[in-house]
Amino acid sequence: MAEEGAPKKRPGGRSARIHQAVLKSAFDELSKSGFRDFSIADVAARAGVHETSIYRRWGSREALALDASLHFADDAIAIPDTGVLKTDLMEIMQSAIRLLGTPRGQAMLALVELRDDNMQRLKRAYWRERFSRLRPVFDRAIKRGEFPADADPIIFLETLVAPLYFRLLVSMEAPSSWPLDEQVDRLLKAYVS
Repeated sequence: MAEEGAPKKRPGGRSARIHQAVLKSAFDELSKSGFRDFSIADVAARAGVHETSIYRRWGSREALALDASLHFADDAIAIPDTGVLKTDLMEIMQSAIRLLGTPRGQAMLALVELRDDNMQRLKRAYWRERFSRLRPVFDRAIKRGEFPADADPIIFLETLVAPLYFRLLVSMEAPSSWPLDEQVDRLLKAYVS
């Protein structure tokens, strides 16, 4: 029981609003300038907070950039339910391609450069979470007999998205030129055969 006269803690109070403001400002700065020109000073000015508050909570510009990107990426790609696995997968991939073509998507893509151990751990945790959020797509497909119950949907998704990131990061080809429909068909055929 709280002591009488002691200040009451407010869930979602000022601290939560500042946290949200900093994340939003950081993501807006990333979207505008990219990671190379991303600075805590610019984020602090945009959010209306002191730089020291940001450093105290996040420690580095890399940690802030990653946290902001992961926070705003969570809902960037909707989880479809078209009633057919292939069309669900097509929608997921088309949404990803659209997102990666925007300034926000490009800012998120730039975070691939972050190499320290903590950043790598956070990126792995993000992808595990992102893929697990897509699991219901496969659960429904298994019930409809479109996907084998003993197959790992995470490995399937990694195999599906890998060529997209190869084009974006290695061969520098436009994702729009990728034969997505053919790729989804081939991968599904390999799993269902």
